[in-house]
Amino acid sequence: MNGAEHKVDDDARRPDVIGAVANALELLHLFSDGPSIHVGSASKRLGLSRSTVHRLLNTLSSYGYVDHDAVARVYRPGPVLTEIGLVAVKSSDLRSIGQAALSKLATLTNETAHLSVLRKDEILCIDSIESTQTVRTGSRTGWSLPAHATAAGRALLAELSDEEVLAIFPAEIIEKRGEARELRRIDLLAELELVRARRYATNFGESEPDVSAIGVVLRDRQNRARAALSITAPRMRGDDGWMRSAGAAALTVAAEFGGIIA
Repeated sequence: MNGAEHKVDDDARRPDVIGAVANALELLHLFSDGPSIHVGSASKRLGLSRSTVHRLLNTLSSYGYVDHDAVARVYRPGPVLTEIGLVAVKSSDLRSIGQAALSKLATLTNETAHLSVLRKDEILCIDSIESTQTVRTGSRTGWSLPAHATAAGRALLAELSDEEVLAIFPAEIIEKRGEARELRRIDLLAELELVRARRYATNFGESEPDVSAIGVVLRDRQNRARAALSITAPRMRGDDGWMRSAGAAALTVAAEFGGIIA
């Protein structure tokens, strides 16, 4: 790797900084702008050759920091990188207060409750408390799911302006991903307007088959939406009536714990 390939010039770096390590960190930082990394675009953004980016990603993949999606030809965050993120969040004020809110919500509804944060066009579940019922939905801790197809994601997206939502989803059609079906942006914007009016979001099997969910935002002392509380239930129980009662319970809990997070 020669000096011309470094994103940060050698003269601008401290003498004790290892260039290859710095490049790998710059590469991982690209995940802050989106859920995946493409070799070509990363090469242009970092000023590195495609072969150098490819070697860096292969090295990161071998240690679990990224996963290679051979079909889409992109790299996504791997289990090690996700776990590091979870450890950081778990040590925060959000995690401790969110866990208390989850406990209250799970008790009120007797269903599985989740705490999630928005990461561009995905949500990351950082904690869950499972229902005690025999037939139940399980913990989603550590899962990343498409924000547009989940109750938690819609609740958080509804806090943004239409312009901000369009920036997250630049294409007119949001492509199918996993169980999440293809969706027009105009339909997502209409759904988010309904969420704003109702104050909670719903999901009838749109991110996972046979799972119903509702989601509400959890606010901090500055009234900013910091995370989403959601409840999931098997669709055999998660009908319209359940949605209304679970939505009311979630709003009550969110109001009780809102404004406590710094």
